[in-house]
Amino acid sequence: MRLLVYTPLITPRIKYIFNFIFKDILRADLDISQNLSEFINAEGPRLCYGKQPVAGSLFFKSSGLLTDQKIAVQRIGTTIFGDQKVPFPVTAGQLPFDIFAASFYFLTRYEEYLPFDDRKGPNYRAQLSLQHKLGLLQVPVIDEWALILKNILLKNFPSMKFGKKDFSFQPAHSPELRSGTTGNKLRKALHFMNSLVREKLQRKHYEQQIRGIHSLMAEMNKNGAFSRPEFLCTDLSGIPAPKRNSNWEEKLKIPRSYLRLTIKNINQDYSMYYPDTPGFRAGTCSPFFWYDLQIEKQSQLKIYPIALTDSGLRSGKTNKDLLLQLNELMDHVKLVNGSFYSLWQDKTIALV
Repeated sequence: MRLLVYTPLITPRIKYIFNFIFKDILRADLDISQNLSEFINAEGPRLCYGKQPVAGSLFFKSSGLLTDQKIAVQRIGTTIFGDQKVPFPVTAGQLPFDIFAASFYFLTRYEEYLPFDDRKGPNYRAQLSLQHKLGLLQVPVIDEWALILKNILLKNFPSMKFGKKDFSFQPAHSPELRSGTTGNKLRKALHFMNSLVREKLQRKHYEQQIRGIHSLMAEMNKNGAFSRPEFLCTDLSGIPAPKRNSNWEEKLKIPRSYLRLTIKNINQDYSMYYPDTPGFRAGTCSPFFWYDLQIEKQSQLKIYPIALTDSGLRSGKTNKDLLLQLNELMDHVKLVNGSFYSLWQDKTIALV
């Protein structure tokens, strides 16, 4: 059963964030229409997104961000939703905030297109982000909000169908130098992660992940160090399928870095993280396509969001703090059946 969304004006921003939330995260069938007569006469699940409600449908009020066609400093208010402080408050509708505008703002890294305080360096820092200021950086908040939408829809339309997702554990290795000790350091890091995964997953899923880890390590020992990260993805035959045409860089500058990648036809990136702060820079643990705000268009560059790096995890923390933070991050991702991406470099040290 398809969800029909009505909005008075379909914009690229609306199409982008609705498709990401409903198709990519919730795996639901979706149609978006600006034909009011068609919407009123339609059967099945219906959702209205705009300034005014439509009788007989779920109403989510728009704050206006998704109908804009410019990049401008936003005067963003906040409100309380459950135990979270959330942006883009609204005064009517199913939720007290514009969940779609907030998700779009985080996912596109809207604030990184704007001027910011660069006195401590030219790169955008975690402490400047709205997620950090609201206490949401350590949570894949868009994925959590998507589950709230799912529950609202199921309460009103019990026959609506959603696809199944499973938690996946995706460590990556990005060596800095060719070294005879690379394999040993990687083995230590992955051994540590294995011990956590064993506790988080059922035995069947754990064994599948371990086979992937062993295959990756064998491949790395055979071919030596790679200059790009390799994720633990296997095809149906169980043979590692390394990511092709990919990019990783520690000092990501949006949009400059991604514009350079699109010009070079690089279609996968693993740079969406803060080097010194674990968390979810784009507010999600789900891969997504980069949206270029300068031309208001979704690109073909797919972003794999990194929840933590070894350097960010170890920054100023004791081993006890490391385990606690790593477990908390992984628990948040497991709660939404997301993908836990992490990046380990040659400077990795044994954490246990």
